[in-house]
Amino acid sequence: MVADFVSAPGRVSPVDRAHQHLSDLTLGVVGVGHIGAEVCRRSRAFHMTVIGVDPVTRSVPDAVDEVWPTDRLPDLLAAADYVVIAAPHTPETERLFDRERLRQLRSTGVLINIGRGAIVDLHDLTEALAAGELRGAALDVCEQEPLPPDHLLWRMPNVLITPHVAAASPHVAERHLATLLENLRRFVQGEPLLTPVDKRKWY
Repeated sequence: MVADFVSAPGRVSPVDRAHQHLSDLTLGVVGVGHIGAEVCRRSRAFHMTVIGVDPVTRSVPDAVDEVWPTDRLPDLLAAADYVVIAAPHTPETERLFDRERLRQLRSTGVLINIGRGAIVDLHDLTEALAAGELRGAALDVCEQEPLPPDHLLWRMPNVLITPHVAAASPHVAERHLATLLENLRRFVQGEPLLTPVDKRKWY
């Protein structure tokens, strides 16, 4: 490719055509909780337009241009170049991204799942990618983990798969322990706990 560029500088290569300026793109984030908001903040650093959908239409002024209610998910999928799923697994989100939903994305869109594997119907995603209905996908979580070694997704050049390690870092265990100890202190003192879970909502 370098040789082609040097010998024919006036020609636009496939690599050139594949390049994208992030500042020209729109990121859609499904689930603007703690994780989703951090994804938004990092994307805004590259001057992307960032839109989220969330059951709680919260304001995150330093991270998101707009947060829409979940009934506007089709609008978000139609507007976004990249869609990041950062939502929890609940009865409402299970297989939320089936074939019908995937068809609401742009044919040039890329789906990224860092939330829960059960949110995306793996069979439907595989079929959509094989049919060219999506530009690509990046999956840190899958409906079935580990993904079988003979699964078609492994052989797709437009799919990136990582083994559920998006949150991994050398300091994760330390931070979890610090949160646990702080919550123990708060519990003893009768203070509100950090990161409470509402079992009725599943998160």
